[in-house]
Amino acid sequence: MNRTRLFAALSVMLAAPALGAQQAYGRDTDTWRWDGKVDAGHWMNVFNVNGSVEFAPSDDNMVHLVAVKRSNGREMDDIHFEVVQTGGNVTICAIWNDSAHCEDGGVESLRHNGNNETHSNVKFTVRVPRAVKVGAHSVNGGVSVRDVGAEVRANTVNGGVIVRNAGGPVRATTVNGGVDVNTAAGPVTAETVNGDVDARMATLQGDDDMNFKTVNGSVSIYVPARFDANFRFDTVHGGIDSDFPMTLSGKWGPRHASGTIGAGGRDIRASSVNGSIELRKQ
Repeated sequence: MNRTRLFAALSVMLAAPALGAQQAYGRDTDTWRWDGKVDAGHWMNVFNVNGSVEFAPSDDNMVHLVAVKRSNGREMDDIHFEVVQTGGNVTICAIWNDSAHCEDGGVESLRHNGNNETHSNVKFTVRVPRAVKVGAHSVNGGVSVRDVGAEVRANTVNGGVIVRNAGGPVRATTVNGGVDVNTAAGPVTAETVNGDVDARMATLQGDDDMNFKTVNGSVSIYVPARFDANFRFDTVHGGIDSDFPMTLSGKWGPRHASGTIGAGGRDIRASSVNGSIELRKQ
């Protein structure tokens, strides 16, 4: 796995300090709320450092965010929140110190003051309209997106990733944890290092490629019964199994297979080191 790409998707942790500063919210309270409007097709992004991020549908076509700070048994860290609104998109970040700032793409210069010890976490609960694009990002904590998302990007480093019933493409990544995606519409790309990848798609849109990777875990992919793709599956200590007839090309073996399914088309790639690879009919 290209870990550089994964960490860049979460945020830039050692970038140069920004020239400007956003307004700080919620510094003196344990619970902070933000309510606002994000139109269909635009992004609602939340970036956390320590703690979970959970998305669910709202019932009034508005965005309602609640951030709850919790101490890990010691004094509360000096945490505040910043809001960036640009081009119809909204990004909200939890900030652990004043040398960091929030941008449209995440948190810049996180913990750049040299003190990396933290004693608190933040739990984000976000309710959004179903047709909003959703970005759920953390570093130490699980992320989940349920029943929303015209498109979903769900990322963490230490924690699991769960996506349920999204309405469009899903990209889900972690390092230490499983990735569990069961969505109304793909395509899906899912990656981890230590954990299983389970991706289930009721339908597929477009012809974008799909990639599924793990090191210590298995890959299970469920796609519609009518499925066309060019495939390549690789494992080191595991097997390969498919519900679909495969036209093989090139070198084939019990731990490697490539070729076409149906009429071919999009590329689907799956790899594991210590686990099996399965392609199933949904």
